[in-house]
Amino acid sequence: MSLRILSQNEVKQCITMEQAIHAMENAFIQLAKQQVKLPLRTGITVDEEEALTLTMPAYLSQEKALGLKVASIFPKNITRNKPVITGFIMLLDACTGEPQALMDASYLTALRTGAVSGLATQYFATEQANHVAIIGSGVQAETQLQAVATVRDIKQVSIWSRNIKNAEQFADKFSHQYAINVFDQLPSAVKDADIICTATSSTEPLIHLHDLQPHTHINAIGSHTPQMQEIGESVLKQAVVLVDQLTAILAEAGEIINAVQQKQLKQEEIIEIGNWLVNKDTDYKNQLTVFKSVGLSIQDVSVASVVYANALSKNLGLTCALS
Repeated sequence: MSLRILSQNEVKQCITMEQAIHAMENAFIQLAKQQVKLPLRTGITVDEEEALTLTMPAYLSQEKALGLKVASIFPKNITRNKPVITGFIMLLDACTGEPQALMDASYLTALRTGAVSGLATQYFATEQANHVAIIGSGVQAETQLQAVATVRDIKQVSIWSRNIKNAEQFADKFSHQYAINVFDQLPSAVKDADIICTATSSTEPLIHLHDLQPHTHINAIGSHTPQMQEIGESVLKQAVVLVDQLTAILAEAGEIINAVQQKQLKQEEIIEIGNWLVNKDTDYKNQLTVFKSVGLSIQDVSVASVVYANALSKNLGLTCALS
């Protein structure tokens, strides 16, 4: 029995954004068809460090992909010059239960979060979309742009962030690929955008209806607790709202929870993306659409299985004997 260990650099060599988007589509169709096992994630706190470690298992029957992600949030790591968020994904052989692979999860988490926005953009943004606004300049911003640009011919990028220095660094990095502008006022950043990606930790709504075009598609991936909000009630009341999984959204996504409680959004009108992908029966491309995602472990295990298959064919990774 052997275990293949993959560094972040090796993981990056073993999956493209296009492959990740395709993996997301397969994963969400299987979710809709009840061909996945997706237990609730389990959190354990380390009180003296004010820290949290989450374990997130999943099984996708089509690929026979079995595994789990472990993610740790240790805020005091800032003072230790270590990353605040760390994690790994472990894959197991679905026939024998033996460990197959262990890989760094930080890049894959950003990749799969970008990829699901890419998937939503592919199906719900207008075909002519060429201007994207990125709200936030953290680790997720880059893969959001990369994903959207994989499915639409992006020419113009607007960026707004509370950290203007980070936004300027982001703009410098991509200035050779796009016409990119940094805005200090958020409404100016979004007013002409065809697509908006929000990746912030905001507790107050940032995106409001009067700032948007009628056909705008929004990928909202920042808020993941009941206290966090990025999208205003006026937007959610007017838009077609699509989500990764309704149960998870109603437990974790502050703006959706709030809009449902305030009767601005009807729970029964919220569409799970997997159900839509199975039928593809309604075209929302020229309407105002919001895709809200809090992230599911099937996404992590799905992209990890692609990485593992590509690592085998490229002979990448360190192989360790376990017995």
